[in-house]
Amino acid sequence: MGGSMTTTSSVIRVLFLFAMTIVLFSDSSGFAQNTNLLKKYDGLRGAEREQKLIEGAKKEGKVVIYSFTAVDQLKPLLDEFQKKYPFITPEHYRANATGVFNKFATEARAGQTLADVIDISAGETHTLGQMGLIDPYVSPSREGIPKDFTDEKGLWTAHYQFVIALGFNTQHIKPPEAPKSYEELLNPKWKGRFSLDPADQDLFGALLLHWGKEKALSYFRNLAKLDPRMVSGHTQQANLIGAGEIQMAPWLYGYRPLQLKDEGAPVETVLFEPVLSNPAYLLLTKNSSHPHAAALLIDWALAPDGGMKFFAEKFGRTPTRTGLKERFPKLRVDRYLVVKPEIVGPNFKEFTSLYNEIFGIGK
Repeated sequence: MGGSMTTTSSVIRVLFLFAMTIVLFSDSSGFAQNTNLLKKYDGLRGAEREQKLIEGAKKEGKVVIYSFTAVDQLKPLLDEFQKKYPFITPEHYRANATGVFNKFATEARAGQTLADVIDISAGETHTLGQMGLIDPYVSPSREGIPKDFTDEKGLWTAHYQFVIALGFNTQHIKPPEAPKSYEELLNPKWKGRFSLDPADQDLFGALLLHWGKEKALSYFRNLAKLDPRMVSGHTQQANLIGAGEIQMAPWLYGYRPLQLKDEGAPVETVLFEPVLSNPAYLLLTKNSSHPHAAALLIDWALAPDGGMKFFAEKFGRTPTRTGLKERFPKLRVDRYLVVKPEIVGPNFKEFTSLYNEIFGIGK
């Protein structure tokens, strides 16, 4: 099957992460000891704490975020933040998760910490933590966010999640006929009628650990016999389904086919159990140049009346906290199988090898 370019980039990504980890651990002299200025505010709450952060942020004047969130959503989010804190100028660098990681890690190796906040996926979150490039930050706004989306040390907190859904074109597949479970997807009638992303090793790995290796490998080997078409990019897959060029895909970011449906496309969705969640994680960088402004940004992004509310209502991103008005409530379930940094990070090389072998990626 196709996907050799994606496979090559995945291998490069694994090797780069491994090499950078070794280099940084073997020579950490280039990094100053971070006293974490924010710790002195740990006992403060509410308006008193915010005022102290504001005083510091006014002196800093800006905050820099490196983000994998789509720029047409990231920029309005930062504009909204600046409305609340007009004395802070938000600056951003946007790339995919690998690009964000590579830029930040390379700068860190050169002794530069230009980013204050990182917005990135699970695997890169784990690696940055292992490299010692993240500072713990237990934001008061974490309160009310389920434990599946936070870590105990405060190194990361997820602010929204990509809820994984099957999307299908209703002109090719009538809703009553669509598969309602992973097991139904194995029906031979779906052979050659669906797509997968060649870079979904994290979703594959989450199910492998959840189901157990024997069951998962048997399932995915049977799925591979149905000749899925490999298409890079969840948005691209959704768009092709909307256009009728692909009939269905089981691992879409659910908000996108629902957006297309709102726009009139013949698209519908189904959630398979367990419902996978692939979150976006916010991190405070070690040696941040603008720690007070960074803290305000993270606090606001996690707050129920801040960034989470904005993303949920305007763009349909599913927040990690409950109780908010959501554009796509269909994606809200009681429990998700969350792709966590501590799951994906240590096992990414194995997940990639198995996924590529099963689906013939790179051959």
